[in-house]
Amino acid sequence: MRTSGIVGKFALVGLAVVLSGCFGRGDKTSSSSISVWMFPQGDDEAAIHAFETAYEKSHPGKNVEIVVYPEDEYVTKVNTALVAGNPPDVAIIESDDWMQAGYVVPLTDKLESWGVSIGDFNPGGLARGALENDATNGVFGIGTFLGGNVLVYNKKLFDAAGVPYPSADDSMTFQQYADICRRLAKPDRDPAKNVYGCSMPADIAYNFYPIYGTDGHTAEGNMNAPQLATAFDIGAELINDKLAPSPSVLDTVAESDLFAQGQIAITWSDFTAVPTYEQADIDFGMAPFFVVQGQDDFVDTWTAPWGTFTESRHPEDAMQFLQFLATDGQKIQMTATADPPLSTKVAQEAGYGKDDPIKEQFLRVLANARPLQFVPPGEENWDPVEVMRLLTVEKQSHAQPILDKMAAAAQAALPEVWSRWDSLNKARFQSQVEQEQSEAPDASGD
Repeated sequence: MRTSGIVGKFALVGLAVVLSGCFGRGDKTSSSSISVWMFPQGDDEAAIHAFETAYEKSHPGKNVEIVVYPEDEYVTKVNTALVAGNPPDVAIIESDDWMQAGYVVPLTDKLESWGVSIGDFNPGGLARGALENDATNGVFGIGTFLGGNVLVYNKKLFDAAGVPYPSADDSMTFQQYADICRRLAKPDRDPAKNVYGCSMPADIAYNFYPIYGTDGHTAEGNMNAPQLATAFDIGAELINDKLAPSPSVLDTVAESDLFAQGQIAITWSDFTAVPTYEQADIDFGMAPFFVVQGQDDFVDTWTAPWGTFTESRHPEDAMQFLQFLATDGQKIQMTATADPPLSTKVAQEAGYGKDDPIKEQFLRVLANARPLQFVPPGEENWDPVEVMRLLTVEKQSHAQPILDKMAAAAQAALPEVWSRWDSLNKARFQSQVEQEQSEAPDASGD
C-alpha cells in the first residue's frame, strides 16, 4: 500500500457539491453525515469502503461521505480547510505540522476507553500518527493496515548458487548483502538472460540510518559517518559492476518486474507486489532490510493514520468513527485487503497468515519495525539519490567527501528548522499557508 493514484475531474466536481452542502460554518453538532478525506491508498479504496459499509450497518442513520483527493493535492486541500476553519470530520493525518500546531485532537487518552492500548499496535506503523514519531509524545492518528518495505528473495536462484536463505529475524549489513549479491549474479550481454544479484535502492536503503543523530539535531558526524560512507561505496560498486541494476535500467523496468521475471535474486518490495510474484510462480521468501554496520535490525513500516481536528464540525461522530477504525476496523482490514492490521494483537488473535506462509513470514519480518528518526520538515540537504548518482554516473571515487559537504550544509540549516518547529502554532501555521497560497501559480493560468 499505498501512495499513488489520482481522482478524476468529475470526482472533484462532486467534491465541490459535498463541500458546499456539509462544511459551512456553524455549531458543532451530531450529524447523520461524517465527512472523511483521504488520498488514494493503492487498493482502489477497498478498505475504506468496507469500513463505510460496516459502520453504516452498525450505526443506522449514519452516512460516511468519503472524498478522495489526488495525493499531490491532499495536504494543500487540508491546509486550506484548516485555515478556513472548515476541516473534515475525519482525515488521514499526513502532515506533522497539523499535530504540532494544535489542529489535531490527541487520541492517547481515548485508547483505554476504546479497549485498546498503544502496546497493541506495531510501533513502527503507530509512529506515523504520533507527534515527532514518538507515541510517548501523543498519538494523534490510528491506522488500520501495516505496510512495510522488506527484502524478497528468489529461493530457486539462491539454491542454484548454494547461498543460504537470509534470516527473517535479523538484518544483514550492507557488506553481507553485497557478498551474497556477488554470488547470486549471472551477468549476460543478452538483457533477457541477465540475472542481477540484487538491487540497491538509494532512495530507501540509506534513509534508515540516524543521519541527524539520536537527538535529531546533529548532522555532522552522523550524515557523514565513516560507516555510512562505506555503505554508499559498497552500494555504488554493485551498480558500477552491473551486479545491481542502475537507475537508467530501472527507468525502463521496475525491480518488482525483474523479480517476477526471475532476473533479480534479491530486492526490496512491499506487500502489494506479492500477487504478481505468485502469479509468476516465483518461490520466494522475505527478510528485513539490510543496514549500515553497527545499526539495529530494521524494517520501515507505515500506515495511513486516521484522526480528527479540533475544529471538525461533528466531534462526537468523528470520535465514534475513529473508535470503530481502531477496533472493528482492524479486523475488517484483513478481509478487505491482503495487508495485516496495524494492531499486532488483532493479527495474532485472528491468526493472520496461519494458512498462508507468505503472510505469516511478512508479519514475522515486520516485528523488526521501529519508528523512523524525526526531524522537522525543511531540512533538504540530505539526498542519498544524488550521492549514488555522483558515485555511479559521475564516477566519483568515494562517498566520504560528498557526505562531508552535505553534513556541513545540513548542520547549518538545522537550528532554523528546529526553531520553526518549536515555535509552530495555529497563528504561524496560518501565516505559512497564506504565504504558500500567495506564491502558488495561478490555477487559471493568468
